[in-house]
Amino acid sequence: MSFPMNRRSALSAALCASLALGGNSAFAAAPPQAMVRFDALYIPVLSLTSAAQAGAKAAPKAVAAAQRLRDRWPALRTALLAQWPVAGGRREWAAALVSVDRALAASDAAVARADWAAAHEALEAVRPAMLQARRAAGVDYFIDRLTAFHEPMETLALAGSQLQPAQLSEAKRAELERAYAEARALWRGIETAPADPAAHAMTAARAAQFAKGLADESAALARLSDAFRGGDAGTLLKAASAIKPPFARCFTAFGLADGEAASF
Repeated sequence: MSFPMNRRSALSAALCASLALGGNSAFAAAPPQAMVRFDALYIPVLSLTSAAQAGAKAAPKAVAAAQRLRDRWPALRTALLAQWPVAGGRREWAAALVSVDRALAASDAAVARADWAAAHEALEAVRPAMLQARRAAGVDYFIDRLTAFHEPMETLALAGSQLQPAQLSEAKRAELERAYAEARALWRGIETAPADPAAHAMTAARAAQFAKGLADESAALARLSDAFRGGDAGTLLKAASAIKPPFARCFTAFGLADGEAASF
């Protein structure tokens, strides 16, 4: 899923404004564990409902991950509200959690009928709802940086996978150049101040996955920059499609791995 351009710009603007103000740097370094635990459970469901659309093999895992999140959500919700780290923005945060309630209920209903596209679409609403509430309070949470980057990245990756070279008009190329400039600026904020794996309760394997994903994404963006300068449409589209897999590895490193038991 990609957000419409105006919504995507709003997310990026909120992120950039928070970073310009410095955000809550202590919070970025030591995020409340309720948020870390939520992401550890939410991210696998988001990923597996996407994978289940492409192959039935992922469906049982998606069902199990959704059940695990559903079982823990009531306690997590209470902890998320209690651990809100700043005085301001509490009302917005409470409203965001109501949005999450609705998204999880819609996703659960879709999982029950094996409608993986609808389940995934419902879950996609969770990330921007939390991002906007945190950014409104000037809170810098690392996952929100990945969420903001996801939008221009998805614009580029979809173009790379769906367009033929002959379809890359001057206007489309200019659109992709703007998306690249936005993505590259957001990625600099990610690669220059990466998350602390220990603060996000990553296992050694997930920490290694995250580190490799960071390095690979930086390299993929560099290749895309070269492709924009080179001018060959086929090379450009191939480079654009290649920026999504390393990002996905970065993002999924914050979720419990397949077979990894939740310790909370």
